[in-house]
Amino acid sequence: MAFTLAEVLITLGIIGIVSAATIPIMLTNFKKRETVAKVKAAYSILSQAVKLSVEENGETSGWDTSVQSEVIPKYILPYMTGVTQAKGSILAYQMRTLSSQGNPAKNIYSDWSWNLTAEPIYVMQNGMYFTYSNSNDGYPTIVVDINGSGKPNIMGIDGFTFWIDPKTSSVVPAGYNCSREGILGKGCPTSYDRMCIRDNSWQYYRGGYCAALMQKDGWTISKDYPWGNGGLTKK
Repeated sequence: MAFTLAEVLITLGIIGIVSAATIPIMLTNFKKRETVAKVKAAYSILSQAVKLSVEENGETSGWDTSVQSEVIPKYILPYMTGVTQAKGSILAYQMRTLSSQGNPAKNIYSDWSWNLTAEPIYVMQNGMYFTYSNSNDGYPTIVVDINGSGKPNIMGIDGFTFWIDPKTSSVVPAGYNCSREGILGKGCPTSYDRMCIRDNSWQYYRGGYCAALMQKDGWTISKDYPWGNGGLTKK
């Protein structure tokens, strides 16, 4: 049975409309799954390194953290493979907050850079970046950029925070001790400004607890996760 040109064009038009509606959704879902997989990979790598270090160096509460820049080389790097220290212009690297405060016309948003420019940045074998601070919310803190030098460098999108919990000598997602509702801005025993939300009130650490939200949702990015367009800037 032959088709007329009009029938073919109508069919192609329908296919085009369906594709235009479904392909962006498919790409977004793929990016979300990829993000979760990378966060879990970073979590696993760091957890294993800390576990091995504890076996040799004792509980993390007893680690010598008097010199912050020496903690990773002494207690973490010996238990990881292929890690290098970033050099050169990459030391100017900064992570942006998840907060929506800023100047949208100029894509200006304040930087979440309390330790990313002051302390060494390390590059994992898989290309992820990470850095360390002695204390954030009272916990030794590791910040990971799951796609390294790739954009958008925004907390909760490609930047995620983990704590080294001195009570268990293990790595945990920052904010793990908050309820899900607390992480979404409805109260938390630690700190409001690190919540995994977007609003019009700028907070310096906004997005710091997003890995914990993923974990509480069974390692998925839920509908109320502040994913948005995958970044606050158009860069």
